[in-house]
Amino acid sequence: MLFHKGIYMSRLVRLTVALFVCIAASAVTLEQLSMDQMAQNATAIVRARVTGSYTSVISSTIYTHYKLQVSEVWKGSTASEVMLPGGVANGARQSFPGVPELTSGSEYLLFLWKSPSTGITHLLGMTQGLFNVTAQADGSAIAWRAKIGETMLDASGHKVSDQAVAMKLAEMKSRVRQPGITAGPLK
Repeated sequence: MLFHKGIYMSRLVRLTVALFVCIAASAVTLEQLSMDQMAQNATAIVRARVTGSYTSVISSTIYTHYKLQVSEVWKGSTASEVMLPGGVANGARQSFPGVPELTSGSEYLLFLWKSPSTGITHLLGMTQGLFNVTAQADGSAIAWRAKIGETMLDASGHKVSDQAVAMKLAEMKSRVRQPGITAGPLK
């Protein structure tokens, strides 16, 4: 009888550990947004350089605040920072699938959404709303982002594949500043 209890306890421990691993390894699912949807839903679109960061803890979640030096405002008003969940505070680290880390000194094009209830400025569509800006030899600039690895669904809930995006910054600016693009609610 003692031998069977040992097997039962061993299985229970393995099951508990497996359940914990599954919960800890949870992933994020994103709704795929077109460039037009991002431009429509963003409360601000800015070209900015990250000048620094700091963390705060709200409830039990660590947030990283990235300070922005805005060079262009394509839509809305200038933003002095963007806040993303995750980071290191009080010796603890939190990370969340689908949330990018910005690099101090790097230049980005950011599609932002400011929550009317909290006043917090977030990236729209997580990694979808973040484009690296790279200067070209001819003086032009390219806005680009890598293919997103998280699961993406279309508006109907069907799984879709993401693709990397690269576009001349001037072309992207023309596209997102079309007449009729105004701030709108998130879907």
